[in-house]
Order: sequence, then structure tokens, then C-alpha cells
Amino acid sequence: MYSSPPTLEERDQALRESARVIIVRHPFTRLLSAYRDKIAKPNPRPKKFKFKELQAYIVSKYRKGPSANASPSPTFPEFVQHVIDSTENLSSAAEWRENVKCWTPYWAHCNVCHFDYTVIMKLESMEKDEQFLITLSHLDELRNRTSWVHLNGASSSQLAKQYYKELTRHQMSQLYTRYELDFKLFQYDIDDYLSIAKDA
Repeated sequence: MYSSPPTLEERDQALRESARVIIVRHPFTRLLSAYRDKIAKPNPRPKKFKFKELQAYIVSKYRKGPSANASPSPTFPEFVQHVIDSTENLSSAAEWRENVKCWTPYWAHCNVCHFDYTVIMKLESMEKDEQFLITLSHLDELRNRTSWVHLNGASSSQLAKQYYKELTRHQMSQLYTRYELDFKLFQYDIDDYLSIAKDA
């Protein structure tokens, strides 16, 4: 419906004159969402990213000794330890994009430090933020529309505490270190999570 302007100059002009929006969420709920969608599912898509092979690799590396868990899918703590270990030496956006799939931090994936966003919307306050964007952009025809919903069942935000209580404070602190720029850029904190750690 809205094709891209044909020339680079026209695209640059459209970008300068448009409201530039990014939608973010708490780094830990975003990581949980990636786990639920790409690691916990029996047949994750897209197949070209080889998530099935990654699932098998994580289970073989992190499920030690005899285990009551016979699932071919990694548990959330197994996945988290993989994320911690596999991202330990990544420092640049290029390294993150090259080595990590669906859980690259926003700062590395969306060029948030180089792109002049007009509005930063948060999934946790989406209804209020949508109304702000509608007012800012004079999109009055959208003012009384209901928010979009793309989920069936509970969201990762609703389930976060159930999953994160399986982690230790040390694991959470290591995860925080990996996603620290996202926490700081978008004013999220880790305190609520640390309080539910299994060794809190």
C-alpha cells in the first residue's frame, strides 16, 4: 500500500520528515519471548536459522548427567546459560549481529545510538504510548481504534517471573551485563528479577 520512495534522496527526505518510532520491551521479557518462540517450540521457524540444531546443541552441552527431563527442547536455564556463554566476548554491534540470532540487543540490532528516533514506545505502556504517537503525528482517524494484539495465550511479560525464578542471581547479573546498554537506554531495571532468583 505504501511503497518505499524510489530514490535514495526521496527516502532520506521521507525519513527526515516522518515520525521515527521504535518499540522496545524489557530485555529480560524479550529474551524470554525469543526462548518461547525459537527454542521451546518443537518446530521453530524460520528453518534457515537452524533452531532445531541449536536446540540439540544446547541440550547436549548443558544437560549434564542423568536427567529427569527427556525433552528435546532446552529448559530456560539451559538456554540462558548458552546465551551467557556464547556472548561473553562480543563487544561490537557487528559481532552481535554475526553471532546471535533473535536475541541481539536493541542497541546492536536497531542502531539506536546512530538513529534519531522521534518516539520510543514501550510494550509495557503500549496503549498510552500509542495515543501519544497518534497525537504527535496528527493521526486522528486512529484515536478511537483499539490496540492491536498478536498473541494467543499468556504473554512473556505475564510469564516472566515464572521462568526467571529458575535462575540464580549470578545468572541474572551476567545476563544484565550482556544487555546493559538496553537496560540503560530504555530505563529498565533488574531489581524485580533479582528478588525472585532461586537463591534470593
